Amino acid sequence: MIKNIPTALFLVLSLSGCRREARPTDDFQGVVEYEDRLLAFESPGRIVGVNVRRGDVVRDGDVLAQLDDKLERFTREARANEAEGARADLALLEAGAKSEDVAALAAQGRAAAAQEELLKKSLERTRSLHATGAIAEAELDRVKADLDRATAQRQSLDQQVASLRRGARTQELARARARANSADAALALEDERLARYTLRSRNAGMVLDVHVEPGELAAQGTPAATVADTTHPYVDVFVPQGALEGIHVGSNAQVRVDATTTTFSGNVEFISPRTEFTPRFLFSERERPNLVIRVRVRISDPMQRLHAGVPSFVRIDR
Repeated sequence: MIKNIPTALFLVLSLSGCRREARPTDDFQGVVEYEDRLLAFESPGRIVGVNVRRGDVVRDGDVLAQLDDKLERFTREARANEAEGARADLALLEAGAKSEDVAALAAQGRAAAAQEELLKKSLERTRSLHATGAIAEAELDRVKADLDRATAQRQSLDQQVASLRRGARTQELARARARANSADAALALEDERLARYTLRSRNAGMVLDVHVEPGELAAQGTPAATVADTTHPYVDVFVPQGALEGIHVGSNAQVRVDATTTTFSGNVEFISPRTEFTPRFLFSERERPNLVIRVRVRISDPMQRLHAGVPSFVRIDR
């Protein structure tokens, strides 16, 4: 029967059939993309290790590459010792004097007080003898000087005992705390700087590319690896402004590609607040002059069957 149909009519019917089997007209065209991240070193140094290769799957926090951090570790150890010493000084001030030290100093004070009393009695006898002319005035002056010295020593010891019992002054404690806090902050800074010598993954994903090798010198900001979440690609489609009604963030969507008959589920993640002209990869002469709205659909692809750069067709539920 097909042989009896004129060739032109056969072509028309064939083309009509192809159009019926093509993508539905209410599908929107886009390109599958990955949310890739270019991870770079924040500190300069020599690369001593690269822990991943292209295609590796990494988890959040996995080590990707490592810089030589020997000098930083020495600096960190010095800061740790300084912080420990500052905290020890503060602890000594807060604890106050030991009871044994207070008792020993109090005993010296009592001995000084006894010596003072003895000299007072000696001074009285010396005065009596001086009044009778038995001794010279120089001897009286010597005993007075000894008594004054003993009194001053006893008063000094009494003040030291009182100071030990009161403990450190508020100002001394505040200064010691400030030094300890400053030392702790310097140590935390060194820990943070040391941590940046190790490049870690910020999210789970797949390593798309590795840009460095061990032994290379890396400057600050040197890219080391590109990591992408290949289980949740996205596609930006361009919806004519007149067809935007019913589409909102969270709307369900179905995504298809030429490589498989499987339909992938997704959700509208973002709707641009601005209009724009149809991008050049949409070649429809009828749609090109129209203003469109960029709509991003996030796709769920746990089996990682989609590839970046693949043309896709999206249907959004209304």
